[in-house]
Amino acid sequence: MANEDLIYRITRAVYDRLGRTVDDTTVEQLVTDIYNQVQTNGSVDRGAVQLASTEGSSERMVISVFGLDHPGIVAGVSNILAEASCSIVDINQTVVQGKFAMVIIADASRARESTTELKDRLRREGEKLGVRIYAQREDLFNAMHRI
Repeated sequence: MANEDLIYRITRAVYDRLGRTVDDTTVEQLVTDIYNQVQTNGSVDRGAVQLASTEGSSERMVISVFGLDHPGIVAGVSNILAEASCSIVDINQTVVQGKFAMVIIADASRARESTTELKDRLRREGEKLGVRIYAQREDLFNAMHRI
């Protein structure tokens, strides 16, 4: 079973049990904990866990940034990623009538910190910059958006 399929099935089960009103952060944390537990216990055949780039990767992150436009937003986010040794794989940003939106796909395979720590740093940087920053593992993002 591929990672994305397993994550999708876990995510689906969590939403079925907790309902659609549960917040995405709670679902992401539960799915991550369950998935890691399944992998740790050896229930997933390591040979079967090959993830195509179109399915998403547990080593890449989807980072979304939203807020009012002002100088320094891209620099602030990219500096956090550089300090953590993450590469930007893809980036798209736009400004519409003074509203800033950006999506970054970052490779965190060489990150010097955990995904949780990186997400916390990005969130704190967003608070300083006056924007909202959401970060999620790419495989979880893809699985959650299939539902």
